[in-house]
Amino acid sequence: MCTRTSARARAAEAVNTLALLDDTFGDNTDGVGLVRDIEANLGFSLAGKNALLLAAGGAARGVVATLLEASVTRLVIANRTVSKARALAARFAPASAAGYELPLPASVLATGVLAYDMVYGRDTRFLAAARGAGARACDGLGMLVEQAAKCFFLWRGVRPPTGGVLAELCGR
Repeated sequence: MCTRTSARARAAEAVNTLALLDDTFGDNTDGVGLVRDIEANLGFSLAGKNALLLAAGGAARGVVATLLEASVTRLVIANRTVSKARALAARFAPASAAGYELPLPASVLATGVLAYDMVYGRDTRFLAAARGAGARACDGLGMLVEQAAKCFFLWRGVRPPTGGVLAELCGR
């Protein structure tokens, strides 16, 4: 349906936002929402950090390029199906791919680590395990809010402030 797509949408092979401009422009705001939530809202710089992405599906495809653009030192993609993790890693050339299942090695979740689950509206076993190990645990509600702000920008040319929305929804 799109006559033009963003580099993010092409990399993810998915569009989650349509903007009816002079043409039909398709974008993927998953990675923008994730990175903005982590860096701007949570105050956690990704540059120079190692990142572990526990998934290889559509949402994961939507965030890999943006995580790499955020200058993570190493991006490891883990998935129950090792072949899917390897295929995703190969498309973007991240440092490695593996096939892990929870529970994760103790060294993965620890004090000083940000554990982020893109699911929102419920506590997950992953987030509970992260908190139990002393990691900072956050769900994906901020990512959703930041994606919405990016969509609004594409549609209206103005980026709405998100701080008040995040404070209301999740006390950030």
